[in-house]
This record gives sequence, structure tokens and C-alpha cells, in this order.
Amino acid sequence: MANSFYIDLSLKFPDPYGSEVSPVYFKKNITEALCQLFGEVSSAVDIDLLKFDKEGRRGILRVPKSHYVKLRSSLTLASRYEGTVCCYIIHKVSPFLLGLQGDSRNYNH
Repeated sequence: MANSFYIDLSLKFPDPYGSEVSPVYFKKNITEALCQLFGEVSSAVDIDLLKFDKEGRRGILRVPKSHYVKLRSSLTLASRYEGTVCCYIIHKVSPFLLGLQGDSRNYNH
């Protein structure tokens, strides 16, 4: 049984050229979203940023199974990145990292 969830997500801005996003600030913003919605205790959750694409502003997070729902709701309600309007798009979620590799919807025979 998996103890973690893996989340493939990206950060979108109204302006396609928006702010430059670094991996450190990306994770910091996610932690701040958790803190804003659930308080200081929830912001202490061990979230790992496994991979980050700076150009696409897309990353893969690992979060403990016990805090997945809190993180997901925090990302849904997050609306600012360093003072700029933004939103998080969650592309895929899986209890296994390999599950993010592909899906049956995009499979070509």
C-alpha cells in the first residue's frame, strides 16, 4: 500500500509570459497556500518537489497520503504567486510515481 501521493501540477498566470518561477519559490508558494487555509501546523507537512520544469512551470510533488486532501484543496483555492494572480492546474495524481508516466487516454495503437 502506498503511503504517498504523487501530483503532477503546473502554475498558470493570466499573462503567458508572467513571473519567472524558481523551484524554491514554487514550493514556498505551495507551503504558504497550506498555511493560509489550514494554519501553521499544516504548513509543516513534508512535501517533496521531485521534479520541476522552469519553462513550463510544471512540477511533480510527493505528499503523505494523510495530507493529500488538504494539499489538493489548498492548491485549488490558491490565487496568488508573489503578489501576482495565478492558479494551479493539477494534471495527474497517482499513489505510484510510475502512474504519472502515461495514461490510456493518450495511448496510440
